[in-house]
Amino acid sequence: MFVYIKHGDNEQFFVNTNCPVVYLMEYIRTRLGLAESDLIDLYDERGVMKLLFLPQHSHECARGLLVSRESFTVCSINRTSDGAYTCVTPLLSSVDSALLETLHSQMDTLERTRLQQLCIVEARRADSDEKMSQAPPTKTTKKQRKASQVNGPDKEVQCHTRDRKTRS
Repeated sequence: MFVYIKHGDNEQFFVNTNCPVVYLMEYIRTRLGLAESDLIDLYDERGVMKLLFLPQHSHECARGLLVSRESFTVCSINRTSDGAYTCVTPLLSSVDSALLETLHSQMDTLERTRLQQLCIVEARRADSDEKMSQAPPTKTTKKQRKASQVNGPDKEVQCHTRDRKTRS
């Protein structure tokens, strides 16, 4: 199936959605003459962004994320060097102010979510660092390693070898 992609001064073209999102976005960038490093997304006529630029969607089939024969507009996502989402810019010459407000509120929500995820990751990292500093480091000597190897195979290996012996 296909969808319509709007851009510029009310121009549009259609694209096949029976491909991974990565290829779809690459084609749109090429068609619009955008750099490969430009971060773009699509939004529908209500202003709902599809968030196709997020990594979890990159190899998913676009057909499952975009409604067939619907129109989508291309927008550019601006980020800072540390990954913060700063703004979204529709690639249309004239955009309704209410639609712009909807896009900006979604960008704010996306940034808040990103910050929350960073806090969670930092908290986990702090917890693991704390646990590592509390646990005394254990060193195994050559004698201990040899003893564990000499003591024989573990139970799982013994079960498998017993199975082989009974089969023959």
